[in-house]
Formats: sequence, C-alpha cells, structure tokens
Amino acid sequence: MHEIEKLLIERTQYGGNSNPNSKAISASEFGKDILQIYLRQKYGVIENESFSQNTIGSICHIGIQELLKDKYMSEYDLEHKMSNGWSITGSIDLLNIKDREFFDIKVTKSYTIEKVMKEPDHQYIWQLSVYRYLLEKHFGFNFNGYLLFVLKDGGFNFKSMRENPSIEIVNPHLKSNDEVEHKFYQIVDILESGIEPEQCKDLWWRKTKTGSMPMRCSKYCSYNKYCKYFKNMNPMNINF
Repeated sequence: MHEIEKLLIERTQYGGNSNPNSKAISASEFGKDILQIYLRQKYGVIENESFSQNTIGSICHIGIQELLKDKYMSEYDLEHKMSNGWSITGSIDLLNIKDREFFDIKVTKSYTIEKVMKEPDHQYIWQLSVYRYLLEKHFGFNFNGYLLFVLKDGGFNFKSMRENPSIEIVNPHLKSNDEVEHKFYQIVDILESGIEPEQCKDLWWRKTKTGSMPMRCSKYCSYNKYCKYFKNMNPMNINF
C-alpha cells in the first residue's frame, strides 16, 4: 500500500466514541439492522484497514466542509441523555444555526435518491430525523434538514436512462420527535435483552463467477469478520 493511501485511511478514521458498551445510539445507527448496532455495541468501532467506500465518502465530506466553512459549521457534535441512562448522539455534517438548517452529506449513486424519497423508513430518513431531534432538544427551536447527495455515477440514472445533476439536495419528510424516541427505546430494549439479533436483511446479493456475494456484508460492513451469519455462509460463494 502506498504511503498516500495509508495517510488517507488514517486521516479519515472515525473520531468519536469508539468504545464498546457505550450506552449510546448514534443517529447513523437508527435505520440500520439491529444486528449491526448490536455488533458495534459489542466490539466498538472497527478501524479501516484498507482503502474503502467509507474512505472515499469521508474524503468527500472533508472537501465539502472545507469549501463551505465560511457559512456552515461542520461535524457539530450533540448528545441527549435519555431517561433510561442511555444517550442519543450525532455529528452533523453542515449546520447553520442562524438559518436553522442542517445538511447530511451522502456519497452514493443516483438511484439512492429515488429509494430515499419512496421509503419512509430509509436509514437516511431516520438519521436526518435524529439530527433534527438533537438540534431541537439542544437549541429549543425548529430546524430544516436536508440531504446533500454527491453522486458517484455522475448523476446518470440507469433505471430512467437520464442525466441528473452530480450534486442534488433534497428536503425529505422526516420522522416526528415522538417517533424517534419510540424507536430509540425499542432498540435499547432489544440490546439489553442479551439475545443476539437475527441476520441483517437486504444483503445486496450479486452474482459472481463462483456463485454469489452479499455485497452489503463484504464491502460495507466493518463487522463481517465477527458476524456468525457471515461466517456461516458458504465460503465458496464469498469473494473479497
């Protein structure tokens, strides 16, 4: 690995609370499968060992935040203590308190925008909703939340066969604060039960020359080496 790659991985590592058993649920975890949250609680945050999709996303985040630093605060950290002793946490990508608006940056492909706008329980909807919840608890007034999409495919939507902007900002309908609290207590109840959750859903299976591969597990999940479901899959069907 070249020194530049090593430096980029090092500089884009997660900088928040990486300890296991932290009794905190972050905004980015709300829409995830409960198994992923369980594994993060058990093992803490796993550092990147190689240049990955997460590294690319972090580099893009840093660039946008640097370009907009005159108007927007970046990586604005918030924590709200709940009645059960756990906390909800979040680090907001871009925040303008005066204009009461905030943005979460997503580096993805164009079809993701369509999914987000059609699926009310999409992970990004929950994440943005939790950010709004934290901001309103902290400041005591309302905020508008936006998703700032940076499209890796240049905005070309293969499904519709048309060109979209390479950067697109959307203002989706968010969950209420009551819904955020209800989901939070549901997650904590499951984690405190001591029972390992079921396998994640929607593993993004793709065909390969030797069989098929769960893309979500192998390419996007830092916990696949600890996950019993991933280990129990036929190794002949998994390529790295």
